[in-house]
Amino acid sequence: MRITRITLAIALGLLLGANGFLMLVDPAGWYAMVPGVPETGPLNAHFVRDIGAAYLVTGAAIAALALDARAAPAALAGALFLTLHALVHVADAMAGRTHAEHVLAELASVFAPAVIALWLVLSSTSSLRRIPMLTWLMKRRLDAFERDTGYDVTYVREMLAADVKAVMTLFKVQGMARYRKDVPREPWYAAALVGVLAEDCGPCTQLGITMAEREGVNPDTLRAIVAGDLRAMSDDVVVAYRFAKASLARSPAADELRSEVVERWGQRGLISLAFALAPEGLVDRHADRVRRLRRGDDALGARELDGGLERGDLGHRDRFDHPLVVELADERRHA
Repeated sequence: MRITRITLAIALGLLLGANGFLMLVDPAGWYAMVPGVPETGPLNAHFVRDIGAAYLVTGAAIAALALDARAAPAALAGALFLTLHALVHVADAMAGRTHAEHVLAELASVFAPAVIALWLVLSSTSSLRRIPMLTWLMKRRLDAFERDTGYDVTYVREMLAADVKAVMTLFKVQGMARYRKDVPREPWYAAALVGVLAEDCGPCTQLGITMAEREGVNPDTLRAIVAGDLRAMSDDVVVAYRFAKASLARSPAADELRSEVVERWGQRGLISLAFALAPEGLVDRHADRVRRLRRGDDALGARELDGGLERGDLGHRDRFDHPLVVELADERRHA
């Protein structure tokens, strides 16, 4: 890829430079030689030389990019000139000021150089030079998410300060968890919440409930999932709930439940439940470790008091009952 970029940069730079040089030394000859130019109006040699100077500098900047990445700002300016030039031709074509027979010629002489120049600049820019802007965008995204959901993303900000790529990897895992095909919302959220509850992370559970509520999941169903009350769940939710519990426990019953999941929602449904369940342990457990390291605690130690269900109420509209939350947390600690 690097050799391809270097070759293209040198070739395009030489062609643009040659075009600019011809416009400077022989504007009349250039005017008569290039198809479609005479139709734009009478020759203005001074104007042709002006544009020739721009082409010559652009060609030099793009050729320099092949030798030194520090030429990227100059090459970007040249690429933007070529792009604006191409847009002028687009506007002329749309207004009927350009003959149709010249369009194909302009694809090679006007549009292709602009596209290639932009690609060369963007692909040659070091990822390190793009990180400040990427970091800024991620911070804004995290701020908006925190305001919208009330979920503390301090640990993600600390990851962002340490390594942007770590946060990008985290986002990819979370994107995996959003995959949902052929499964209704309520059973899908049942599997996801089972995964969160298994981690005993109160804020994570509250976030899952908030997201489920916003997508229209029945609050009674959410209460039943948190309480583990199978009698209050629909048949679909029971299947998803039991499948998730059995999978986490590595129970032999998971195989039978897997067949029932496939029968109800097909292979894509099975994948959806697996994806909803699997990333929860990865993401939430990782978040838990980061929070512990920030406090100076033992990241490998017992986790029962670390933001678990006993640390606060879970809410949906009128909020879950605090005694129920404490009871559930106590059952998990002594299970």
